[in-house]
Amino acid sequence: MQNAREVQHILLPQRNPVVEGFQISGTNLPARIISGDYYDYLDLGDQKLGIAIADVSGKGVPAALIMAMCRSALRSVAPGRISPSEVLAAVNRQLFPDIHEDMFISMAYGILDATRGTLVLARAGHDPPLLYRRQSGKVELLRPPGLALGIDAGGVFERVTQDLVVELSPGDCILLYTDGVREAMDSQNEEFGMDRMSEGFCMAAPLGAETVLTRMQEELQKFAGDGPQMDDITLVAIERVS
Repeated sequence: MQNAREVQHILLPQRNPVVEGFQISGTNLPARIISGDYYDYLDLGDQKLGIAIADVSGKGVPAALIMAMCRSALRSVAPGRISPSEVLAAVNRQLFPDIHEDMFISMAYGILDATRGTLVLARAGHDPPLLYRRQSGKVELLRPPGLALGIDAGGVFERVTQDLVVELSPGDCILLYTDGVREAMDSQNEEFGMDRMSEGFCMAAPLGAETVLTRMQEELQKFAGDGPQMDDITLVAIERVS
């Protein structure tokens, strides 16, 4: 299991990407030795960066193996495609024949265009990312429609899943996360929930992407106390700085 954890660690990003005008930071905190969560950065050229986050249903070795398959599929189909929903459709077609009927993958994939200052986002059944707008000081949910990977062979998936274009101004920040954040529990079995997560993000976002990750982890630790971490936690923050 420890060997598997070391291999899996290699498959996750070893450093944050450098993108002109943006600060991007990500982390993965497994609940067990190995994780069913995944995040990734893909250099697409021409000042474009693919950003992915995913959560495989279940835990342990089966989830970790599906995660590795998902990473391989994404990296094989993403280059050359400018629509995130088309990328997710291609990933789904690759994975569907090999995923057991009681498993699925939720995933969000975005293409960050540093030149235009936009993130084009598609969501395959994944929790809606949070967007902090510096001008208003408020947080909103990004909800492009989409079906989880591995549920449908392709026809329905491709009709449902759509792109959303998000224009980012300096100081705006997006938080991608897996449901281990929202569903973290305290000693009374109360969930951390969307309200606490949105409030914590709203307070941390003006301080930058790296601080967002630090503060969110601190808030989760404070909330959960000494209780065990029940699910994998993955966070990716994307801030436009100029």
